[in-house]
Amino acid sequence: MNSPEIELVAFDLGNVLCIIDETPPVPKLAEMSGRTSADVHDVVFGKQHLLRLESGRTSFEEHARQAIAELGIDLSIGEFTDIYNSALVPSDEMYPLVTRIAKTHRIALVSNTSEPQWDYARRFLPFSAQLDPVIVSYSVGSMKPDPEFYASLLDQAGVPADRILFIDDLAVNIEAATKAGVIGHHFVSKAALEATLSDLGVI
Repeated sequence: MNSPEIELVAFDLGNVLCIIDETPPVPKLAEMSGRTSADVHDVVFGKQHLLRLESGRTSFEEHARQAIAELGIDLSIGEFTDIYNSALVPSDEMYPLVTRIAKTHRIALVSNTSEPQWDYARRFLPFSAQLDPVIVSYSVGSMKPDPEFYASLLDQAGVPADRILFIDDLAVNIEAATKAGVIGHHFVSKAALEATLSDLGVI
């Protein structure tokens, strides 16, 4: 029996459509504050802060004000946001492939991310207007690999789970997607993704 045809291809943002690289902002803020890079990373990108930000429990403005105060630097919220967003680097090699897929299939975004980084990414992703649905953790109030996150995807996608291809760089997120009935691809390279897309008849 043939597998159901894929209708929706859902992409993660960080380390799939973009590269996460905290190297540019951390030394810059360390120089401005006179703190070590390790201190700055903990204050700005520490796991406990990201969990609150990306789950929507803390607004980015609250986080920015707290970080600016703790680092003792003279920056506006906008200036801090620009530095923060420099950790998100476009992965240009992926964009022609995604654009090609979008000609024949629906495409979606499925990401644990913060509000400013998604606002920033949507301005340079050439296909951002075609992403439907957009499932971002801070907005839905849950994060991969929580089952609630995938429930939001299925609810908003409006297609059966086994007609969704979910692409993510973390194996734990793929495992959770599979439990929800979604077809998963653990992203390690563009070439490997293209092979999966070909096998599934997407390209």
